[in-house]
Amino acid sequence: MAGESSGLWNNLPSIIIVEIFSFLNLKDRLNASSVCKAWRNNLFHPKLWRKVVFQLNSCDNKSVNQSNGARFLAKHCGKFVREVVIEVNSSNPRDVQLCKEVLKVLTYNNNLRALSIKPLSSRLEWTDYNDTLSLDQYVEFLIRIIKRAHCLEHLSLGCIEELLDLSEHFLTPLSKYQAKCLRSLHLSSVKEVPGSYFVSDLNSSLFNTFLNLEHLSIDYDHLSDRLFDGLAQSQRRPLCRLIIHVHPFDYGYPRVSDAAWKRLALHSPSLEVTINLLHFHNLAENVRNVLSGEMPLAHFRVYFSSGFDVENLTQIAFLNDHSLRSLVLVDELDDDLTAAATFLTGGIDPLVMLAWRCKKLAYIKIIGYEVGADSLIAVSRLRGEQLKDLKIPACCISSSQLEESEQLTQQEALEYMQNEVSYGLGQYWQPMALNELPLAVRNVDIDADGAYLNELLRDQMW
Repeated sequence: MAGESSGLWNNLPSIIIVEIFSFLNLKDRLNASSVCKAWRNNLFHPKLWRKVVFQLNSCDNKSVNQSNGARFLAKHCGKFVREVVIEVNSSNPRDVQLCKEVLKVLTYNNNLRALSIKPLSSRLEWTDYNDTLSLDQYVEFLIRIIKRAHCLEHLSLGCIEELLDLSEHFLTPLSKYQAKCLRSLHLSSVKEVPGSYFVSDLNSSLFNTFLNLEHLSIDYDHLSDRLFDGLAQSQRRPLCRLIIHVHPFDYGYPRVSDAAWKRLALHSPSLEVTINLLHFHNLAENVRNVLSGEMPLAHFRVYFSSGFDVENLTQIAFLNDHSLRSLVLVDELDDDLTAAATFLTGGIDPLVMLAWRCKKLAYIKIIGYEVGADSLIAVSRLRGEQLKDLKIPACCISSSQLEESEQLTQQEALEYMQNEVSYGLGQYWQPMALNELPLAVRNVDIDADGAYLNELLRDQMW
């Protein structure tokens, strides 16, 4: 009887087996494939592997040979999978080499529609001293992938500076082979030495060919009126997301005019702009070169930027009150684990001004900046339940003004603040604990990009 049952399972048509597999998660699919040879033969049917995430981190679990697993998966799925995410420990030369091997397999894939490289850090560590050869091979394989795919819709290079310094090497074949298909392109970078870096040439006219482009991330160095006018052509699809990385830059470059921003916003009425200030150490007044009242600024983020002044928020409150949805400010703590910068400058608190004017503001995260407890109460009352998340560590909250005005001890003032903020937001609220903060905020010896790279890469996921 058991033999007859086994035979029945063995004789099921492939189309039925694949359909059964499609209802199972990966673990159950692997278990089911042990039923018989016919089931094993259908385990790697293209319908079941539309998306593959390669996790290349040999430091994560030394008991598991991820190299063999990744090579096996690439061998069986790499030539037909439609969407690929490569999560790579870019600080480990062995994993960087394995990532290159995965890319090589993908050069034979006609069906690839989306490719995302998601590194743990923004630079690549090579296995040998001939890093130029290794980089050349990365570039070669990426170009071959672009040329081979019938319809590549999404490409993200993971903010990796070495690759993105060569953006034009990818833009040229993209404009030739993927002009009609490309919908999402991410060329923004994170600089290893923010104060001194090479600005590559980028032919902005190449973007004119991408008529269906909806999502674009790019460094501020490459913005121009000419680029924006190309993105605002009447025959092209409206842009939905524009993500701009701002590093310290040469202010000899002309700023994007308000008129160019206005033309782009008129062409793309649903456009949301994200500004990421990264290690920006120029004068605070130069932030104004980046901002514009015609820019539909939705997300404003500042990471480890001494050139940013909290008074810049007042400018945003008046220029972008109709569009701002989130604010993120992150900087390192002092040696005694207290905030190095402060909102307590006297006069009207820029954070309160922002909460009052920006009616769409729904998310605030502030680390490394001193904020008054009374200001947090005001923000919670002004935004109410519309403010979905308010993240600030206890070590960055000053209760001195609240203690004085309400005649409270420090502990009483902090408890009063927590109760009032919870009431204002319509949900239980408490400050972040120190162990919830990124290590890079607490320890200057740790690479800073560990505090923000994941947040930047979430913007680039397909």
